[in-house]
Amino acid sequence: MEILQRVEKPWGLDDFLLRPCCGLLSGSNVWKIFHMQFNGNTDASSARYWNDIAELYQKETRISTSDFHYGPLLPGDSQLELLPNIGKNSGGIFQCLEIGCGAGQNSIFLAKQGAQCVAIDISEEQLAHGRKLAAKENVNVDFRCVSMDSLQEGAWEPASFDLIHSSYALPFSADPAKVISDCAAMLKLGGTLLLTTGHPLYAGEWLDIGDGEDGVFLPDYFQLEADVRMSMDDKTMNAAQTWPISQIAEWIYNAGLVIERLLEPAPLPIPDMSKKEILEKVPYDSKGWRALYDQLARIPVVVIFKCRRA
Repeated sequence: MEILQRVEKPWGLDDFLLRPCCGLLSGSNVWKIFHMQFNGNTDASSARYWNDIAELYQKETRISTSDFHYGPLLPGDSQLELLPNIGKNSGGIFQCLEIGCGAGQNSIFLAKQGAQCVAIDISEEQLAHGRKLAAKENVNVDFRCVSMDSLQEGAWEPASFDLIHSSYALPFSADPAKVISDCAAMLKLGGTLLLTTGHPLYAGEWLDIGDGEDGVFLPDYFQLEADVRMSMDDKTMNAAQTWPISQIAEWIYNAGLVIERLLEPAPLPIPDMSKKEILEKVPYDSKGWRALYDQLARIPVVVIFKCRRA
């Protein structure tokens, strides 16, 4: 797939994480045109991309370790209550695996509740941030550089985990059906897969249709276009893919999992909240996402699947 990318300088976090490569950008009026051949994500390209933006991402995004987050400006688990019981009543040591952890804020939160946590990511730079954060929070999290597309490299025994969770990592997988199948195999009987991935409607393009009206244009729900991004050094492309909800549900079904809940959460009422309330109740926040609040309030940015191994 040939990508024609229009880029403005200077770079900002929104250019890498929020919009498609030809979407709305901010900066100077200097434009740069790239003609590049993009053949899909690989472990090497994903590692280069996320290593390149890790410092900026962790600097510009506030991700709490006092609540379990599901996405930008969304309620945390303190409100959505999707997590299984991790306390003393769960019996034994609760084993958790986070896939595409970034700096592992969700794993750090779970470790603070007494869980034993493994957190994997393709980016060593992201993992380095996570190790520092875990040390600061005085908890133990086993951070490992493992690709979600090669989970067998973790050398885990089948049925090893009570909970496997992932927040917006699946869109970067080269084989999402295999990731879900591998997760199912690693869950204990009755274990939970808590999967947050991109909502297909958010893959559309926002259009101004005049008279102060705008909305999402989605040319083909069943063949959704990837959100292709460029690294800061202009050398690496990476893409986030979304799929029809029924397609994800089919992968889950084929993996032998049962969907217990499916959520399309709306953001919290950020414009009506005080700074204190935002800090206390919004576990994932950034200026870039706040600028997109009006869109998020009308179109879900993620879909959440809570699944159980029966």
